[in-house]
Amino acid sequence: MDAIELYVTIGLIFILAGTVKGVVGFGLPLVSITLLTPLYGLVDAIGLMLIPAIATNFWQAISGGRFIALWRRLWLLLVPGALFTWLTANVLVQISPRWPTVLLGVVVLVYSGTGLWSWEPPEPGHREKWLSPVAGMMTGVFSGLTGVLVFPLMGYLHALRLDRQTLFQAMGIYLLLANLALASVFGWQGLFPKAIASLAVTGVAAGLVGMLLGQVIRKHLSESVFRQVFFVALGVLGVFVALRAYWA
Repeated sequence: MDAIELYVTIGLIFILAGTVKGVVGFGLPLVSITLLTPLYGLVDAIGLMLIPAIATNFWQAISGGRFIALWRRLWLLLVPGALFTWLTANVLVQISPRWPTVLLGVVVLVYSGTGLWSWEPPEPGHREKWLSPVAGMMTGVFSGLTGVLVFPLMGYLHALRLDRQTLFQAMGIYLLLANLALASVFGWQGLFPKAIASLAVTGVAAGLVGMLLGQVIRKHLSESVFRQVFFVALGVLGVFVALRAYWA
């Protein structure tokens, strides 16, 4: 793949990923990694995703005016999540990416199934103090091994019955911390793809364009319809990624 084709591919993928994020409020890493992995492999896909994801999640983490309150309530979820992301990312870079890629496909498929099912988890209640670290550790394991940062975190945050804006900001805080943890491992290990600076600029610009496009679409399209199409397409991609890695 020549340079022009590479930049066009990155631009189109991040426009699509940003559009999804603009419509439903999340999904840039999920969509970009799922689409990039068959083309470049899991490790390079995560490396290409990181800087655009950090840039787009920074404002999400600080917007909403509830950063301090959310940190006080959710630090038992956020800190283990970031720590286990860092630990398992160090494992990822030392092993063959075949089985983590299969895991990526399975995680994406399961996540798409829960999205289509619209499953509502029960509130944790008094169990929140010990469930939060468990949910954080589980999410961190999947985050570090696959780059997908929303499973099972998204379900747990829904169980806390946060309002939409608070949920949006809580997701942004975790995504920012987890992506910074991944970026520290990739930087330390020298695993960022070549020309990452210019590729990152392309990804950030395309992601922001996609987010603006997604906000326009959200005004004219039922979010429920979009989510159904999104999760079906995601499930198909998950099966493709898993089977392709398994039979490689």
